[in-house]
Amino acid sequence: MQLTLHVTDDCNLNCSYCFVPRGLGRMSQDVAFAAVKLGMQNSNTSGLLFYGGEPLLERQLIYDTVNYAQSVKKETGHNFFYKMTTNGTLLDEEFLKFSKDANLTIGFSHDGHSQDDCRRFHDDSGSYDILDDKISLLLKYQPYAVALSVMDPSTVHNAAETVKFLYSKGFRYISINVNYDEKAPWTAERLSVLENEYKKMAELYIKWTKAEEKFYLGPFDMKILSHLKGENYNKDRRLMALNQPSVATDGKIYPGSRFLNDPAFVIGDVFSGIDFDKQKFIYEKGAVPLEPCSKCAIRTRCNYAYDSLSRFDEEIVPNITPIQCTHEQMITPIADYVAGKLYKDRSPMFIHKHYNDLYPIVSLVEDRSK
Repeated sequence: MQLTLHVTDDCNLNCSYCFVPRGLGRMSQDVAFAAVKLGMQNSNTSGLLFYGGEPLLERQLIYDTVNYAQSVKKETGHNFFYKMTTNGTLLDEEFLKFSKDANLTIGFSHDGHSQDDCRRFHDDSGSYDILDDKISLLLKYQPYAVALSVMDPSTVHNAAETVKFLYSKGFRYISINVNYDEKAPWTAERLSVLENEYKKMAELYIKWTKAEEKFYLGPFDMKILSHLKGENYNKDRRLMALNQPSVATDGKIYPGSRFLNDPAFVIGDVFSGIDFDKQKFIYEKGAVPLEPCSKCAIRTRCNYAYDSLSRFDEEIVPNITPIQCTHEQMITPIADYVAGKLYKDRSPMFIHKHYNDLYPIVSLVEDRSK
C-alpha cells in the first residue's frame, strides 16, 4: 500500500490555482507512525508520499517518520520507499543529503517563466528567483527528480516554453497538468491556445526522441501507454489508485487527495484501519462511466471516464467537468500523431522505450554506468 501523508495544511506559497484546502492542521508523530504501520498490511513493500500544503514546513516530522520506518525495516524486513512533492522554496543541501541516503524521490513544482504569475508568496512576491539555485542543487543529488508544472488559463500560452525551460535546466522527467478547477476560466480562445501548445510540445517530443534523448513527458507518454494497454489501461490505473489512499493531518483516510476533508469520502483512519466496505462502495461507484462517456471512442484511454466522483447532496456520483472531457479529446489525437510518426520512422529510442518491457531496467543500468 502507498499512503499519501498530508503532513500539513499550511503552505508558504499562495498559488492561485491550488486545490488543497489551506488551514493550520499539522500531522502529529502518532498519526504518521500509525500510517507507517497501516501501510505494512497485506504486502512486503509500502510507500510513503509526503504531501501538503508544503511538506518541508514539517521537515522534522519527515525525518522522524522515515527514520521510524527504517527502524521498522530492520526489525521486520519490510521494505519502504519514499516520495515527496514540494514547491522547492525550502529545499536545502541538508534535506537533499537526507533524501539521497533514504532514497526519497522528489517531485519539484515549477511553472517555468510563468512561475511568478501563479506561484507567489503570501506577500505577493514571486518565487522564480529563489528557485534558480534550488534546481541545480536538486539535480545534483537527484538527477531523476520529476518536474511538475500546471497549465492555467492565464499562463497556458507559455506551456511549451515551460517544457523547454525545464528540459534546459536538466529535468528529464516532466509532468504537465491542467488546472481542472470548474472555476478556472477556460474559454474557447484559451482552449485553442492549449491545443496549439500541445502541438508545439509534440514537435519537441519528436525532436528529442529522434536525438536519442531519454526523457518522460506527461501527458504524452501516458496517452501512448493508453493505446498500448487498451482495455487494461484504466483497469490498471484504478487498481493502483485503490492502493494509494490519502491520510489527512488528523489521521482520517480518503480514497485520494482530491476528496480530502469531505466527510462523504472518509474510508477510515490510521488507528482503526480502512473500512473496506466503504472503500469498495466508492471504488464500484467509479466503475461505471457516465452515459455519454460509455459511448465515447476514447473511453478506455480517458483519464476521467472512471473514478471522477463528486458528492451531490448526500450521494456520491460520477462527475466529469467539461474541461476534463475537452482535454482528453484534444490530447489523445496529438499524442497519437507523435507515436504514429515515430513508429513509422522506426525511431530506435521510441521502439525501445515503448515496446521493450526491460527498458526501465536497461535505461537505469546505462545511466549508472556513465
